[in-house]
Amino acid sequence: MKRFLLLSLSVLAVMALATSCKTASQQMQILKPAAITMPSPVKQVGIINRSLPAEGQGFKNFLEGFVTGESIGADREGSMQCVRGLASGLNNGPRFTAVVIEGVDYRGTGTAQWPEFLDWNTVDELCSRFRVDAIIALETFDSDISLDKRSADVERVIDKQKVVVKEYYADLRIRVRSGWTVYSPGDRQIVDRNGFSDEMRWNGTGDSPQQALNKLPVKRKAINESGYYSGNQYAYRISPSWFTENRVYFKSGNDDFKAAHKLVKKGRWQEAVPIWNKLSASPDTETAGRACYNMALASEMEGKLDLAYEWANRAWQQHHLKKSRYYINILSNRINQQKQLDLQMQ
Repeated sequence: MKRFLLLSLSVLAVMALATSCKTASQQMQILKPAAITMPSPVKQVGIINRSLPAEGQGFKNFLEGFVTGESIGADREGSMQCVRGLASGLNNGPRFTAVVIEGVDYRGTGTAQWPEFLDWNTVDELCSRFRVDAIIALETFDSDISLDKRSADVERVIDKQKVVVKEYYADLRIRVRSGWTVYSPGDRQIVDRNGFSDEMRWNGTGDSPQQALNKLPVKRKAINESGYYSGNQYAYRISPSWFTENRVYFKSGNDDFKAAHKLVKKGRWQEAVPIWNKLSASPDTETAGRACYNMALASEMEGKLDLAYEWANRAWQQHHLKKSRYYINILSNRINQQKQLDLQMQ
């Protein structure tokens, strides 16, 4: 939830900047560092599902599924989707090549309780057999289902008359708790062992309780989707990943800004740069400040973060362009992140 809230605030800030008729929005792909840094020699990783119950634990899980209403075997399928979600997330990034290792049978507890660590001989054998540099094990997996039903009186217009009818709502939440361990045999290091809780939610609305329920996915499918999502989220923790962010730039103010804007809309950024560079020396401080701001964005688009910071700082320090203060903070964070990213991409 915290990650989503921070992202929402960032998007709202960009939207606030872009509300001016004098600015336009531009999307860009940004590579951001992972939360932890993996050992440099690790390039190929194998992912195993070790979350299934050991012998004697299966009946306990059967009873749990029966009592809670979960589909029998749903967590088994959900855990497999979880490892596939991680593999997809890692393969979509530039750092690792990931494979899901199937056909091996290393059991855990089948619950949210952690099993003992794999011994290093086992890890060595897996790495050698499947030609990978490290093993990532899903070692715990558990899901909880919450289904809420309610109704409310709402006003509708039927045959041009306002009438009050009852509307029914169904709210399905799946919370997945997954635990991961990263084994790096080269230096006999447990790179990471952490548990995470992720939640997905579906809503249904209808004129009857059943109609509202029919808008929801079946529980088994919902658990699978939640498991895949949870695995995909873990990829962000251990691998540099691509994110889409929005930036704004000034598109109008005079004919030169408008001409540059037309070039940008066609993807011809390099042809717009000389126009903004010329305007940055304008005696009109507002024009110069906006041009400096646009030069900062053009520099960031090229990956020249230090130069982008210089231009944005110039827009604020010399021309007092208020919008540049927010952008300066963004660029400062990116410069700091780039140092970590350079280390992780070695």
